[in-house]
Amino acid sequence: MKRKLMFTLSISLLLFGLVNCKKTNEITCNLSASSTQPPVEMDILYTASQTGDGTISSLSYVTISGTVTVQNPTLPWSVTVPVLTTTKVAISASGNVKNGSLKITYDGSTGSATIRGSDFCEQQTN
Repeated sequence: MKRKLMFTLSISLLLFGLVNCKKTNEITCNLSASSTQPPVEMDILYTASQTGDGTISSLSYVTISGTVTVQNPTLPWSVTVPVLTTTKVAISASGNVKNGSLKITYDGSTGSATIRGSDFCEQQTN
């Protein structure tokens, strides 16, 4: 009888622990969006945003002068830069999310041309 009671109690505790111990792992997001060179000179709007608990630890984007890297940007983040036809437009970011999302974009247009791109990372734990 005592053995049966101990077995039942042990199983009950194990099941209680499994049911109440939801561990959701944080995922690492490596985002990247790039295009061919723009067909004309234009301004490019680079953006980074998040929902939930998403964070970006490093973000890089391309300007006329080269690549600029921002560490731990405050989200939402944006910058507008001019680019030439020789500039390869690109944005990339690394971050983490446990319950939410991260998104990066670039967007440029003139009267005759438009270029856009984005990347997205999401995890929902509801």
